[in-house]
Amino acid sequence: MLRILHFVLGDSSQNLDKETMFLGKKVYLKRLGVHYDEELLKSLALNLHSQFDVVAVSGLGHTFKVGNKEVSHYLLNKIRSICNPTPVVDGQELRKLTLPWSLNHLVKTKGNIFRDKKIGFFSGLLNQSVIPMVSSFGGECLFADPYTLAKIPLVLNGNKSLDSFLCKSKYLFKTKKIKELRGRKFKHPNFIFKRVLKEFNKSDVFFLNPTLLNLIELPDLSNKIIILDRTDEEIKNTLIKKNVLAIYCLLPEVGSVDFSSFTLLEAFFQGLKEERTPLTSIDVEEYIHDFSLKPIGDILSVPKVKTINRCAFVIHPLSKEYLLKAPGLKLFKNNQMVSKPVSSLVEKISPYIPPFKFGEIRGIVSPSTKQEVIVDVYAMTETPKALLSMNEECVYRKLISICEKSERQGAQMIGLGAYTKVVGDAGITVKKRSPIPLTTGNSLSAAATLWAGDYALKKMNLVPKKNNVFDGQVMIVGATGSIGKVNSKILVKKWKKVVISSPTLYKLIDLKEELEEINPNCEIIYTTNPNKHADSSDFIITTTSAQGKRIIDIEKIKSGCVVCDVSRPFDISKEDAAKRPDVLVIASGEVELPGVVDQKLDIGLEGNSVYACLAETALLTMDNRFEAFSLGRDISYKKVYLIDQLARKHGVMLSSIMGHDQKITDEEIALCRNLALEKRYTRDLRTENSKNSEDDSLIDVSSSLTESLNSLNKLTKEHQ
Repeated sequence: MLRILHFVLGDSSQNLDKETMFLGKKVYLKRLGVHYDEELLKSLALNLHSQFDVVAVSGLGHTFKVGNKEVSHYLLNKIRSICNPTPVVDGQELRKLTLPWSLNHLVKTKGNIFRDKKIGFFSGLLNQSVIPMVSSFGGECLFADPYTLAKIPLVLNGNKSLDSFLCKSKYLFKTKKIKELRGRKFKHPNFIFKRVLKEFNKSDVFFLNPTLLNLIELPDLSNKIIILDRTDEEIKNTLIKKNVLAIYCLLPEVGSVDFSSFTLLEAFFQGLKEERTPLTSIDVEEYIHDFSLKPIGDILSVPKVKTINRCAFVIHPLSKEYLLKAPGLKLFKNNQMVSKPVSSLVEKISPYIPPFKFGEIRGIVSPSTKQEVIVDVYAMTETPKALLSMNEECVYRKLISICEKSERQGAQMIGLGAYTKVVGDAGITVKKRSPIPLTTGNSLSAAATLWAGDYALKKMNLVPKKNNVFDGQVMIVGATGSIGKVNSKILVKKWKKVVISSPTLYKLIDLKEELEEINPNCEIIYTTNPNKHADSSDFIITTTSAQGKRIIDIEKIKSGCVVCDVSRPFDISKEDAAKRPDVLVIASGEVELPGVVDQKLDIGLEGNSVYACLAETALLTMDNRFEAFSLGRDISYKKVYLIDQLARKHGVMLSSIMGHDQKITDEEIALCRNLALEKRYTRDLRTENSKNSEDDSLIDVSSSLTESLNSLNKLTKEHQ
């Protein structure tokens, strides 16, 4: 039986001493109110903690962050010291891990109620974990912490103001007694306080902590939306009397009044752990999944709000010729005399040119949810060569400046395109310093590669299937990279034989072991020389950072092979592809967005086609999933399956199969197939003729030998 001791700083009216079943587990719960008596709390904790598995404390000021340092209330630290080694929780860790999940659920089900609205926090300190997400949804955050916590007539506007205030006042909050917060009147009669609080009281949405609700005097809440981390009938009735428009609860639905608080839910989760280590995000994710938890959601209905979501995306020129598409340089594009020297000059000075907004993509609308999205496209002028030769920190600073600018323009998340996601640690550092969530788009890029490959293989119809597995060989060139690795993990389930290729041998050996665990029945070969297996591969994916250098000999590739070139610039040049009309070389990563898309900017693709990494950013924004989705060089193949499901849900699909600079028609694919069959037939015929020739030669030799033996026997007899 799990034993939980729960201290409440308030009165003893809700004291409890009972055994109960909670989420299928037997629990003994003892709740004690201490009437804000700190000495009584410490005495009870000292005498009782050893009899329990977990001690929970409600009503203290929450642990909060100042910079990279966490600050806890002095009394919480004291209780932890007294109860050691029994773990002590206050619900803050669980709040930090689950509140963003609950907020995301709110926006997905009710629309973005934060966009262009004023969001009032009676205490930003008590709701610190949700502030970045509310900002990412486009809300203007106002904080009454100076008044609520210190009775200072001041309201803070924006996250930086709150951080500065908390930093300067952290000692006050570490020692502040909760009962000292009583008497805060937000409908203040004093002229100075009334004037200061006026803007705050006009907020459209309020975040309200139930502990504060019992201590402060609320302003007029008519037609306001109230968001709480927990609620009960008393809280609900209090707010209804204030004529609120809607109430939303962020606590997961647990089906028990006794455990309807983050503090007790965290205590329960903590008690489930075999070791007495703090809860982690992985623990919480597992518990949410295992117990099928969902946010409580509506207490009073929130009307559906139709809003336009916004995201941003970063592009850069894939070669110096692309630079002439930039505003102010287009006039040199068709002048051969000056285009090359101008583009070369711009490439050299590109590290000193600040990023700029290149344009917008409008009219993106999900057919299933009708959610509309605008994509702001920002450009850097560095080519791949320039980016990879620059100092990483310089590239980071440019990208972060774009993140900050796009956030000010209302973007709720941002995506990195082409080589901006290759530099350094593939987006991880930029994500840490960005004010909005960030993705590299590699999950959808990997999915789009497979879409394109499946479509082309089906059209070519040269590789048979047995039990839904291709009875042939696929080769992934650049297999240890982000997209290559995740594609390998998916393709190993779909092909009889998989060849992985990369310049780094030890990475290939490690990847081979991973693939063998996924499918021990697949034959897996690793090589640092892709040419060695080019003539036996039916499907080749190239996904490297070779910057256009030749990584495979086109002449060695098997006739009828489908080559999906993911790299930008291409691994296989247009000239090389033209040498082998019997090999289908396709581009990958290009998809179409749903809606009547208005794309008035040239990103190097035809019509409404966009790069898959851009589409992933728009797709996540369309789904109100504002989170860091694809980061680093090790993308989870589970995320590829998830982004595939989201694409199907919202109508993001593969555009027509693309070549280097134009669409490939079905007629062209059929022609390639016929040429491949003809070449294979000719090859087989030559092989057969060669074999027959060898057989004839053997017969001739055999006849000669027989004649020679007969002659020898005759001579031997005559001699005798």
